[in-house]
Formats: sequence, C-alpha cells, structure tokens
Amino acid sequence: MRELIVRSMAHWDRPPAYLAEARSLMSLSPEDIKRDEAWVMTDGARVVGFLRVSLSGADAEIEELHLEPGWIGRGLGRRLFERAVEAARTLGADRLVWSTDRYPLGFYLAMGGIVTGSTPSGIAGDEHLTTMELRL
Repeated sequence: MRELIVRSMAHWDRPPAYLAEARSLMSLSPEDIKRDEAWVMTDGARVVGFLRVSLSGADAEIEELHLEPGWIGRGLGRRLFERAVEAARTLGADRLVWSTDRYPLGFYLAMGGIVTGSTPSGIAGDEHLTTMELRL
C-alpha cells in the first residue's frame, strides 16, 4: 500500500522529500484495518486503489482514498467514494468528512462534497488541506 500512496501522490508535482514524509504519515497498520472499514480495489492481479473509513461519534471520515495514477479518470474513484458513503450510512453516521489537497478537490466537489474549512496537512512546509463534508 505504501508504494501505491507514493505513486498516487507522485502523479502530481510533489518533491521526493514530501513523498517520503507523506508515506510515513499515510502508512496503514493492522490495527487500522481491524478498527476501520477498509476496501482494496484490484485489477485482478494487483492493487490499483484502496479506501479506509473510520467512525468518530456521529461522523464517518475518509482516512484514505487512493488510486494508481493510470486508473484515475475511469470511474473507480467514484466507486470508492460511493462505497465510503454507503459505509458511513451503514455505520449510522450523520455526515461523511475528509480533508484533501488541491489536486482532487474538483473530484470531491463533483461527488457532492461541501468545503467546510482548512487544516494543516501535517507535512512541514505544505499547504493547508481543504476540509469537506457530505451530509448523509
């Protein structure tokens, strides 16, 4: 999964130091998989995308939604996002929340997401992330 994150993020104009730091922040642990809802999308032979959704009170949060760059624009991101909405509803959440950088912002707006603010990214010198939500 780590390499998928790096390839996905490297699709945009990210320097190597950023990618190294992002990789450490976005690593998945066995506890993450046990605790949260997680899905892996394959092409039959290899992982091409994955999604992780957590629950905190009345909110479900998209923790991770990544696609291999070559799979962007084929409707798979929409399928993963729709799975996140379905999971949030099943978990009894009132809203689905997430944060994103500027690159997939248009995708999330097209999915019906509403911008709610911004938050630091956690990566030194990086721009703030946009916080978003979808009322369920």
